[in-house]
Amino acid sequence: MKKVLIIGGSIIAVIVILIVVLSFSSKKLVCKSAEGNITLMYSDKAIVGYTTNNLTYDMDGQNEYAKEIGMEAYLDEFSTWFSINTTGTCEKK
Repeated sequence: MKKVLIIGGSIIAVIVILIVVLSFSSKKLVCKSAEGNITLMYSDKAIVGYTTNNLTYDMDGQNEYAKEIGMEAYLDEFSTWFSINTTGTCEKK
């Protein structure tokens, strides 16, 4: 029983550490609107995570598209799409 608790605790600790590292080491595109908010975490080559409320986002599909056109072009296109389809704006942080 003690081994199970140690292994379970270790797995949870690793997951928390990964989330914290990704949150602070990634670049972010923060998009806010009355309809909902989304934050994309990205590297120079890929979308590495996102958070959202009231919006849906297909990370796998969008990541493939971003790899095809390049990350900067994707971020510009996503920002434009967001501002046209919501009342909001995006900002790189």
